[in-house]
Amino acid sequence: MKKNRMAGNRGFIKTIIIIVIALLAISYYGLNLRSLADSPTTKDNFSYVASTTVNVWNKYLSKPATYVWNQIFLHLIWEPAMGKLRNMDHVDLQSTSSPGSY
Repeated sequence: MKKNRMAGNRGFIKTIIIIVIALLAISYYGLNLRSLADSPTTKDNFSYVASTTVNVWNKYLSKPATYVWNQIFLHLIWEPAMGKLRNMDHVDLQSTSSPGSY
């Protein structure tokens, strides 16, 4: 148990170290993140990507994704799984056979 927790902590610490190194590299090359984030070009690029993503979702992906979610995932996967889980609540564990009674 402790080993798994340590592995998770190592990943988090590694991510923090990578972020710090990336910030140091950006500073070394003289890039100012605040001016970069506030620049009209960056704002325009993010606006373009956001509007294009919304358009692609609305025109091409919304109907197939909704169909897959409602008709395939919910009916074929979610509802049967939840039904089996609900039936597990009704199982009387004492009425099942014990390992020694064959």
